[in-house]
Amino acid sequence: MNDSARRQYFNALADRWDSLPAPPDAPVRVARFVRQAIRPGDRLILDVGCGTGILLGALVGAAGPAARIVETDVAERMLAENRRKRPEEAIARVCAEALRLPFAPAGFDAVLCFGVLPHLGEAEPALAELWRYVRPGGTLTAGHLMDSAELNAFHGALEGPVRHDRLPTAARLAEILSSLGASVRAAEEAPGWYFVAAEKPC
Repeated sequence: MNDSARRQYFNALADRWDSLPAPPDAPVRVARFVRQAIRPGDRLILDVGCGTGILLGALVGAAGPAARIVETDVAERMLAENRRKRPEEAIARVCAEALRLPFAPAGFDAVLCFGVLPHLGEAEPALAELWRYVRPGGTLTAGHLMDSAELNAFHGALEGPVRHDRLPTAARLAEILSSLGASVRAAEEAPGWYFVAAEKPC
């Protein structure tokens, strides 16, 4: 994985990212992802590869005022757009590579990976690294607005560093999480939808 090339790629897209074509019901599906990912009592939430903040509107509402949301992205211009849209002080923003985050292990109630997993290289080591940040009793959730076949075909038609980025099936992702000791709560995949959620045993 070439993090520098990906950073440049996403920085170049940052100021027009939110105007790129998207399904007309994307906000409804984003809200569904957040609703299924966040549980009552989740107080420290990590949004990995947050981009310009596609989850934030739904996430702020679902998490409530007592929650602390941490947005991370490798592309500083994505984070700048994220901050411009929602400048709330309660939202922390950290520019860092997803697999080299500057956080202590087992610190988050919920780790969200929406639209980012294919860009992190091989799924097994990527999930193992992100799993470290989930506290006992916490969850890791992955989601996309396409199933794996749709998304992989879409990436394959692009130019640039994301052309070969691939997403495993939901069933395969669930297998990997199970091998890490996770209790898989959901592994859903259908046209226009991908959702895998796993809980770390206490």
